[in-house]
Amino acid sequence: MKMIVNTVRIVDNDQLREFSFGDNNSLKEKLGIGLMNPKDFGDLRVNSNLNIRITNNFGSVVIKPIDNKNVPMGTIIMPVSIWANQITGIEKNEPIYKNIEVNTEVTSESVLDINDLLNLIKD
Repeated sequence: MKMIVNTVRIVDNDQLREFSFGDNNSLKEKLGIGLMNPKDFGDLRVNSNLNIRITNNFGSVVIKPIDNKNVPMGTIIMPVSIWANQITGIEKNEPIYKNIEVNTEVTSESVLDINDLLNLIKD
């Protein structure tokens, strides 16, 4: 399913705060997420045991979807983080972190923790 991702700073989902006061698990739980409209959540047939993989020409990442009625349909809101950075990039010398076109699919794959994600990037 084609969707649009917008990265945002969310007070309760701040990467610096989690690095300072959290742990590897809280980093993944607070930052490896995507807020979605409940209608999109239903259209994708996501349940609490499944995650979503978002992919575009910059990369791919598995995140935990969270339904939120305040998110417009067709949109995923992600906290600014290393997880969101997997699908951001630069086009025409401009950073792309808003209105990012992605393909979204349901997966049983786990959201990578920060160390596994860093190791993946290093390779």
